[in-house]
Amino acid sequence: MFYNLVMKKDIYKIIDYSIMHSKPDIALKKYLKDICFNDGRLLVVAVGKASWLMAKTVAQLIHKKIDKGIVITKYHHSKGDIEGFEIYEAGHPVVDENGLLASKRVLEITENLNSNDDVIFLLSGGASALFEDTEADLNYLQQINKKLLYSNADILEINIIRKRLSNIKGGKFARHCYPAIIHNFILSDVVSDNLDTIGSGPTVNDSSSRQQVIDINNKYCLQLPKSIINNDTVSNLNNIKTTLIGSVKMLANNAQTICTQLGYQTTIIKDDVNCNFQFLQDQLIKLAFDNQNQANKLAFIFTGEITIEVNGNGLGGRNQHLALSCAKRIKDFNQTAIVCVGSDGSDGSTDAAGGYVDNKTFNKALSLKIDIDKYLENYDSYNCLKKLDQLIVTGPTDTNVNDLYLLLIR
Repeated sequence: MFYNLVMKKDIYKIIDYSIMHSKPDIALKKYLKDICFNDGRLLVVAVGKASWLMAKTVAQLIHKKIDKGIVITKYHHSKGDIEGFEIYEAGHPVVDENGLLASKRVLEITENLNSNDDVIFLLSGGASALFEDTEADLNYLQQINKKLLYSNADILEINIIRKRLSNIKGGKFARHCYPAIIHNFILSDVVSDNLDTIGSGPTVNDSSSRQQVIDINNKYCLQLPKSIINNDTVSNLNNIKTTLIGSVKMLANNAQTICTQLGYQTTIIKDDVNCNFQFLQDQLIKLAFDNQNQANKLAFIFTGEITIEVNGNGLGGRNQHLALSCAKRIKDFNQTAIVCVGSDGSDGSTDAAGGYVDNKTFNKALSLKIDIDKYLENYDSYNCLKKLDQLIVTGPTDTNVNDLYLLLIR
């Protein structure tokens, strides 16, 4: 059992280093030193799971007086007051009443801006749920979001629909602020770093089409009314300046650095995962099988985001479900572990960032009379991994650059 303890220590060292070095404050410090503003008002709007740290960094570095600042972040993600800022916490991954109220406040302070005004817009993952103004009923909005989130839809598809339901997504918030200049600083949590997908693109030109909306509506049986399907987005913005300050590739590179420091022969297999969880599971298991007889310690890295169709009523998230689903398949391997973790510190509607399993997990479950298959059938990975003491709990991390999937072989 000694190797299990060593492996567990390695796992947490890798997670801590990878996340710590993916935080947005270092990049913001680099880019903010050269920014120039007009002579009018300066407003700061920070939205997303990393928004508190981003706003705090701006407040410390900007020499021009900030006339008003607002932070909208997920519940329990604020670290305290920031001078000159109003701080709101709201629901994620599904919008709630507090998100709508906080977003109304943003629209109020950004009304009637002129060409001499500036808006610093700090965007990070989670903003699609946290930043919303809509004509739709809240219950209807929540139902559509849940249906998409529990389906096999990827983030591109989900956010294309979210844009059509919204008054501020798909470039509409930048249009609301016109003619003020918007300085976008964006922390990407999506593969390929598509700017109009991150947070559903409230301040960038949108590239999605009405035909895509129709196709997604049909594919997932959403039964959207024509008024939503025909709700166009904005693609001709000329009042934006955009800087990408971090991405999922950063997470992969940071993981590679620490794995190498820990003595693993390390390979980044893919830094733009965007597939069903079963496809990634098969890749992880094949890599583990093919490398069982190697003399060196090995680390294989994937980053990105998986999809999963939820058909049970248990508690968990995509990362926990993927990890638990690998337990049985690696039970006969030697000194092997699979780690699945979200860089933001949250996986689904749980307090866990993800989970890990090793080649001893399945037999450990049997000895505790835990039927892993039953938990998987009910999509209750959280409670199973909790009983096994193999959840990964980091708390809010002040960043969000997607998910890390790690295969370790000692």
